[in-house]
Amino acid sequence: MTTEMIYLQTAACGRPSAGTVAAMVDHLRLEVEVGGYAAQAASGPVLQQAYEGLGSLLGADADGVVIVAGATDGLLTLLGSWAFPEGATVGVVPAEWGPNLDAFARFGLRPVLLPVDDRGVLDLEAFEQALHADPPALVHLTQLASHRCVAQPVAEAVGLCRTAEVPLWADAAQALGHLDTATGADAVYAPARKWLAGPRGVGVLAVNQRARDRLSPLCQRPLQDESPIAAMRHGEVPVAAQVGFAHAVREYLEAGPDAVRASLAALGQRTREAVRGLPGWSLADPADAVGAVVGLRPTAGQDVEAVVSRLRDEDRILTTACLPWRAAEMDGPLLRLAPEPGTDEAALACLTRGLG
Repeated sequence: MTTEMIYLQTAACGRPSAGTVAAMVDHLRLEVEVGGYAAQAASGPVLQQAYEGLGSLLGADADGVVIVAGATDGLLTLLGSWAFPEGATVGVVPAEWGPNLDAFARFGLRPVLLPVDDRGVLDLEAFEQALHADPPALVHLTQLASHRCVAQPVAEAVGLCRTAEVPLWADAAQALGHLDTATGADAVYAPARKWLAGPRGVGVLAVNQRARDRLSPLCQRPLQDESPIAAMRHGEVPVAAQVGFAHAVREYLEAGPDAVRASLAALGQRTREAVRGLPGWSLADPADAVGAVVGLRPTAGQDVEAVVSRLRDEDRILTTACLPWRAAEMDGPLLRLAPEPGTDEAALACLTRGLG
C-alpha cells in the first residue's frame, strides 16, 4: 500500500499549492493585525491582478470579471441579473450538468435539447439550422462535461450564435485551467477549486463587454450608480480565499497555460491507455477525447460508489463516483478519474491493480 494519497480527483477539487495556502494564511493574519476591512483594501492590487489574469483566460477584459462564491453562484448571479421573457427557452446538450437544468427551471427557463453527434458533441451544421428555424432565448454549453471527456465547440458555437443574435453562456467548471476557455462567450463562469487548484468557496464570473448592458443585478443602495460588475464585487466575501485564488491564477499563468493544457492532454491519454482493456471496465470517453477527465463504465455489475470507497480506504487512491443525476445522457454511474498534474506511471499502475 502507498503511504501518500494518489490524487485522481482534480475534477472535484484540486490540491492547492503551498504558496496558495500561505497567501490565504498571510491575509488572515493581516486581518487580525489591521482589521478585516483594512486588510481587504490592502488586497486591492492583488485582486486587480487576478481580474486581469482571469480575464485573459476567459476572453474578457478585467472590468468584466467578478470573483463569486463558486460556479453555481456564478450561474445564479447571471440568472438573477439577466431578464428573459416569460416562457423563454435555453438550448442545451444532453451532457449538460444536471444542477444547471434545475437552476434554469427555477428561473422559468425551459431547456430544449440541441443536436449532437454520436460522441455527444454539438453538431454545428444542425445547430446553425436550428438557430435559424427556431432560436432559443439562450444557448448554454458546459464546455467540458463532468462525467466523461466530452468537450463542446464553444468558440464555433459563439460565432453562429452571434450571427443569430442569440446569447451564449458557458459553464467552464471543468474547462478553466484545463482547456482554452477564451471562447468569446457572452458570459462564462467556473469555480476556483478544480484545475486551477484554488481554494474552495470562490469562483469567477466573466461577462463580455457587449453583453454587460443586459445585466441588472440586485445591489446595495449606495452602489446603484456603479457598473453592474463593480456592484457585484461588493458584499460579504471570503477575502482570504479570493487572495488565495489570485495566487493560484498567478501560478498557473507563470507555468504557461499552453504548456499546462498540453501536459494535461498527455496525462489524460496515458491514463486512458493504462485502464484500457481492464476486465469489468470500458472507457466512456470518445476516441478523440482531449483532456484529463476519464470516464469508466462498469461492465460487470460493480457498485461504483463501493469501488470509490475501496480504492480510497485500501489503496489510498481518490476517485469520484459520477451518478446519473449529472447529465441526461447518463444511463448509469461512471467512475471518474481526474489525475492531478505530475501523476506518474507508478500511480497509474497502482490504479490498474486496484481496479483489476
